[in-house]
Amino acid sequence: MTRVILTLLALTAPLVGGQAQPKMPTFLSATPLEPTLVTPHLDARAVSAVRVGVGGTATLVVLVTPKPKMHVYSADVDGYAPFTLTTQPQPGMSVGKVAYPSSELYVFPPTGESSRAYIKPFKVTVPLTFSVAARASAEGSASRAPGVVTLRYQACDDAVCYRPTTGSFVFEIIR
Repeated sequence: MTRVILTLLALTAPLVGGQAQPKMPTFLSATPLEPTLVTPHLDARAVSAVRVGVGGTATLVVLVTPKPKMHVYSADVDGYAPFTLTTQPQPGMSVGKVAYPSSELYVFPPTGESSRAYIKPFKVTVPLTFSVAARASAEGSASRAPGVVTLRYQACDDAVCYRPTTGSFVFEIIR
């Protein structure tokens, strides 16, 4: 209960005393996507370009690094917005089941409440499969294409839980 009250106070603080609403963070604006996602809570990027193998398979590996003193709720958490990663499918590309790492048990200091969270840097993997037609269309043309990753998560520090956040970044597919 204390955690909920602290979260509500953090969310409504800009409204107290007639203060203006803060500007939209740049990571939520409509600017072109970058190869990394940098938010007040975490940094995320594809570890390397996704290289499509002879059989049409590839693996996207995303490295997520929570900022100091920050934790991100795990993909299997209850009661908070879980960490999720989605990949925007492209023509001829199918996205497999996302593999999330094991999380740690985090204890919120003010209340002693515990939940599953990512505290240290972690990797998320996504298997991708490209159809024969998609691979054939890449031959003889540009063999590089962008892919888009979207992350949704809720982060907290030792005192405040922040609103769930969504952000995207691009990665490179080499066929």
